[in-house]
Amino acid sequence: MKTLVAADDFVDARRLASRCGSGICENRRYKPITMKSPRIWIAAATLFVCHVAAQSPAVRLWAVSDGVRVNPDTGQVFEARTDIHKDYPAGDFRQNNSVWNAATKTVSLKAARNEFVAFQVIVEAAQPVASVNVKFPGLTGPNGASIAGKGAAVLKEWYVDVRHVTTGYERSSLGPGWYPDALMPKRPTHLYSGFPFFIPDLYNNIPGQKNQALWIDLFVPFDRKTAPGGRYSGDFEVSWKGGRDSIHVVLDVWDFALPQQTHLPGDIWNGSMRNMPPDEELAYYQLARQHRFLPLIYAYRPKIKISGSDVSLDWTEYDRRLAPYLDGSAFTSAHGYWGPGYGVPIDHMMLPLNNEKGGDDSTVWPMALPNGRRTPEYEAVWKEAGRQVRAHLDQNARTRSVAKIAFLDGLDESYNEPAYEKMLYYGKLLHDAMGRGWFKYRVDGGYTRPVMDRLAREVELWVCHTEDFSIDDVDYFRKKGIDTWFYGPMIYEQKKNGGCGSNTFIDLDLLVNRGIGWVGWKYRAGWVEWEFDWNAYAAWYESENYKDSPDRIYNGSGQLIYRGAVMGYQQPIPSIRLKAQRRGLQDFEYFWLLAEKPGGKQAVDELVNSIVYKRPFGSQALLDTEIWKNNPEEWDKVRIALGERIAK
Repeated sequence: MKTLVAADDFVDARRLASRCGSGICENRRYKPITMKSPRIWIAAATLFVCHVAAQSPAVRLWAVSDGVRVNPDTGQVFEARTDIHKDYPAGDFRQNNSVWNAATKTVSLKAARNEFVAFQVIVEAAQPVASVNVKFPGLTGPNGASIAGKGAAVLKEWYVDVRHVTTGYERSSLGPGWYPDALMPKRPTHLYSGFPFFIPDLYNNIPGQKNQALWIDLFVPFDRKTAPGGRYSGDFEVSWKGGRDSIHVVLDVWDFALPQQTHLPGDIWNGSMRNMPPDEELAYYQLARQHRFLPLIYAYRPKIKISGSDVSLDWTEYDRRLAPYLDGSAFTSAHGYWGPGYGVPIDHMMLPLNNEKGGDDSTVWPMALPNGRRTPEYEAVWKEAGRQVRAHLDQNARTRSVAKIAFLDGLDESYNEPAYEKMLYYGKLLHDAMGRGWFKYRVDGGYTRPVMDRLAREVELWVCHTEDFSIDDVDYFRKKGIDTWFYGPMIYEQKKNGGCGSNTFIDLDLLVNRGIGWVGWKYRAGWVEWEFDWNAYAAWYESENYKDSPDRIYNGSGQLIYRGAVMGYQQPIPSIRLKAQRRGLQDFEYFWLLAEKPGGKQAVDELVNSIVYKRPFGSQALLDTEIWKNNPEEWDKVRIALGERIAK
């Protein structure tokens, strides 16, 4: 007899495990084989399938949390470096970790409503594998409720090559290597990287790549009717040329929601968004809102005409551009938004004012010093412009709720007597124009207590560099009515770390990003970072995005978001470091919720101090890199303990 035997390129790894350790073939190509009996045919078919299975790539699936990164060559966790910190995570992550159980092939997570929670699936293949694709319809929960669509996003991790450790962190850096960082939304492969893909990836070009990480972002909706508390579950399936496998995902949702408002004040300074087209700018604002931070744009300005001491302001373009952010409509479905902070206006805004910086008057507003001298006409223009700014921003009730900040970049981090005199001069000028209590006059820098004692007459917001941040000084000036935020590195391995206002280095562990929310609670202080978009076009292929000399090289400095256009996306692309920062800012909302309960504040303080057990920043933390527990699983345990207590 003559029959047909499948010579397939697809093997289901689960269904044929009992026969030959792989799968049953689908009928895609056929070869005619002459058989003398059915028994011989069955034996021949079995041998053939086993032969195909033996040649199929061996693919293994496992998972890790959102707090670590996996080396695409070795499969080792970058953060598993007990030679750097003895309490870094350790063990066989392929078998078990805080979210993964290999015995049951299950990922287990917990979340509140209005919260993002994430995990990573590692697709590992010792030999090259083709046509890797995923199928994840989402999770199904109580009464047919689901977490799906945008709320169950699959993102492909893009790796960047760190060739040299970040300057100043020679001991703390996790070292050179290909780090997963950019998170690319799932899309079909055409001329750009997408799905299905190869291992090694054809576009990323990683020497010796043996695994590809996938990031799964789950968002639990705010509304209880949409997402009632309880257990949600579903299967995450991976297929490839020669097989398929799946893991089970379980998400337990507590019956409470994280607030729509963000209770930790802070922002990330940005200088590029105001030059973007409105649609692109909107996409950045919305991405930032989904990650619970505010881009602080310096600075939007109305058009101005000055004649003598008369001032005329044209707000048309200013209002058209900023109104959706000031009234919150930019964060509604009318503008395509979904996620936390729905419909909530931005928390605070920068006023359009600035003075000369080092003799450069190109960014001055409302006017530059005439011939370098202060005149009555000059002061009259500043006061009238300030008066009109207040009058305009007070017209709308929702705009009135947005906190106003006046900051003069021309005096940023200035440490000399003439600068201190100018800070006081302009502070008084602006307070005379706009009144005290309507805005906060801000200065940035690591100023001494005697200097701040002088500036306290006018300053209401002091953004202090972490190198000089002292909680004793902070408490002292709080009593004088000065709010204090911090900016700069979280960890000080060396004194020269203070030369940067960034806290975003790729080759440090992710706790430096997550720690913002925890230290913010510990010190009851807001936070600021310098930039998220620095050299973001080149960052896809060049990790050293900031270097001003061979002796000063930073990986990922001031860069948490990638320009999607480089890879054919019409949207900004988040990084894993941004996700880690989001995790810490969401953690802060857990702190706030429990603190609202009787006795909760003390409980939160005890839990936070059990993780951040020393006083970060300032002279007492200089050269001390052991300021908190270094295992992210310990931080996760505290978050879960907080969630259980809030849910009671």
